[in-house]
Amino acid sequence: MSKKIRRRKKRIRLLSLSFILVAGIVLLSFAAKEINKNKEAAGDKGVGTVSEAEEPKKAEIGNNITVNIKATGDIMFHPSQLDGAYNSSTGTYDFRNSFRAVKKIFQDTDVAIGNFEGTTAGNKVYDYQGYPIFNAPDEVLDAIKDAGFDILSTANNHCLDTGKIGVIRTVQEINARGMKSVGTYVKKPETRVLIKDVKGIKIAFLSYTEMVNGLETTMSPEDLDTMVNIIDEKKIMEDIAYSKEKNADIIIACLHWGDEYSRVQAERQEVLADKLFASGVDIILGNHPHVIQPAQTKEYNGKTKFVVYSMGNFLSNQRVETLAPYGMTEEVSKYTEDGVIVDINIEKNSQSGEVSIKDASYIPLWVYKGKTKDGRIEHVVYPIMEYIESNDLDDSVKLRMQRSLNDTTEQMKLLKSNMAE
Repeated sequence: MSKKIRRRKKRIRLLSLSFILVAGIVLLSFAAKEINKNKEAAGDKGVGTVSEAEEPKKAEIGNNITVNIKATGDIMFHPSQLDGAYNSSTGTYDFRNSFRAVKKIFQDTDVAIGNFEGTTAGNKVYDYQGYPIFNAPDEVLDAIKDAGFDILSTANNHCLDTGKIGVIRTVQEINARGMKSVGTYVKKPETRVLIKDVKGIKIAFLSYTEMVNGLETTMSPEDLDTMVNIIDEKKIMEDIAYSKEKNADIIIACLHWGDEYSRVQAERQEVLADKLFASGVDIILGNHPHVIQPAQTKEYNGKTKFVVYSMGNFLSNQRVETLAPYGMTEEVSKYTEDGVIVDINIEKNSQSGEVSIKDASYIPLWVYKGKTKDGRIEHVVYPIMEYIESNDLDDSVKLRMQRSLNDTTEQMKLLKSNMAE
């Protein structure tokens, strides 16, 4: 055998050995990793080590869920509002201008709720009109939807203004726009309670009215009983019990109650609120007086509860100039221009699953009445803190805004103000 051949065989043997060594190292490394995985699966992770499977779980711990609710008062449409929104060249209405300054506030919340005081019965039987028989065109609901509202409470003293047809059509038109109504019904409902799941928190909404302006006689007792929620403690307790059976985390009651134009809640409001809180209601949103009544948090059995006895007018033509002809003094009528958006955060604890009211504040509102550039009357809801120094408003308007802010602050002194962005 030649030297050349022997050298070649030697190189081959060396290459083979090298290959075997490398393969062995790779196999040992792989085996070590497998042993490590098996130890971790068995719970033997060693000091300070964390398995990959646990890392995402660790990141989820401590993330509480917060749901923001914004609620506001009476939404009404008087004749001057209808006239101002009417376009004679097209024969149509557009009410969106009234909501332009508050639109962002409602669109930035999880749930926006208001009290729709009136009906949308169409104009085949009833003309479009305001007080004492409220019947607005469907376009008011387009504007309300566009502003960001999710739920409209419809049990109030004007819900029967256009009779049974008005109750039915109003609910249908609200629902047709993707909003929910609570308090009045097309027919006997399976439940009077509206339950909404928001980010994993179940919220039950109840809605009741103290009166219907004597119009209960326009409906049969059966229809009245099933289509309109008139305050009845027995029924409310049934609805609270139903909410609990459905595992509602929070129960909110919208109540149309109290005395018109009174800035202090009546004793009967306090008595009913106490009964509802003791039975499981967490939040009470009040309307009807057309002026702001106080709000406060209370403690019941270790849980924080919240009540606002009246949120005042959100949008209307009630003000000093329009109520004076009815004999109402300026000292009383000026407060009808004021309203609030109540801003409530509810929180679900990621560890215990407990849901509670985290905080409650308010945004002061004032309704402006003036004229557009083309001479039409306009009504605009302004969040005061955002517009009180605006160059778009003259000094006389700002003075009225300042009066409104001062009075609202006094009424809501038990809550902190929330400056809208």
